[in-house]
Amino acid sequence: MRKAFGRLAGPLVGVVAAVAPMVGCGTDAADGVPAVSTADLQRDIAERFAEAGARPQSVTCKDPLVGEVGQTARCDVTMSPTNSFEPIVTVTGVDGETVDYELLPALSVEQLERAVARLVAEDGGPPDSTVTCQAGLLGRPGEVARCDVTAGGVTLRRTAEVTGVDGLMMNFDLVPMLTKAEVERSLLDELARHLGRRPDSATCSGDLEGRPGNSVDCAVTDGPESAAFILTVTAVDGDRIDYSYAPRG
Repeated sequence: MRKAFGRLAGPLVGVVAAVAPMVGCGTDAADGVPAVSTADLQRDIAERFAEAGARPQSVTCKDPLVGEVGQTARCDVTMSPTNSFEPIVTVTGVDGETVDYELLPALSVEQLERAVARLVAEDGGPPDSTVTCQAGLLGRPGEVARCDVTAGGVTLRRTAEVTGVDGLMMNFDLVPMLTKAEVERSLLDELARHLGRRPDSATCSGDLEGRPGNSVDCAVTDGPESAAFILTVTAVDGDRIDYSYAPRG
């Protein structure tokens, strides 16, 4: 069975992550613990990115970085009006007033929504698409976030998955997904074509993500009779998901 669904795959160009450790000179906080001020943190981050050939338009850190191992701070880094991110700064070591820290690339919910909308438009989708994501995205391979893309009254669900962090670049793919309701409706449509009549209802165990081998269980009811099926993704080709269905043994 073949189901039409949008799919995008590509790098989020300009999402920068400092992979080398950084060092900041701290000033004493109120309790005597060293801290890197927001001004020093912003200046240091901007200089590091400029040295790497990716000068940001602005860097804004919300709070000072307290000089205790494991403490974190968030900074908004804007590369362009449509490309920004929110790296997480984490203290890795403290030696007197010297604070060592590193950056983990991350996108806030709003930044991920803008990035997905931009990728949809660049892939030929409607430029006025509305994107709603359930969470932000951390720059670790395998991290995922779910986003709904709405255009022309139709909402499609996609999974944003980080595929790699290479040097200064974080890449993610947008993977198509059939929601639980879409899977149920699609299965009933397919059974109606095969049987010549539409069963009463279908209830599936969850969404079906467009990755070959992924599967979902569904129960179909037709009058007093019921049957269990397993749906398995066989291929993803551009904007389409192919899946097979078979009785659950």
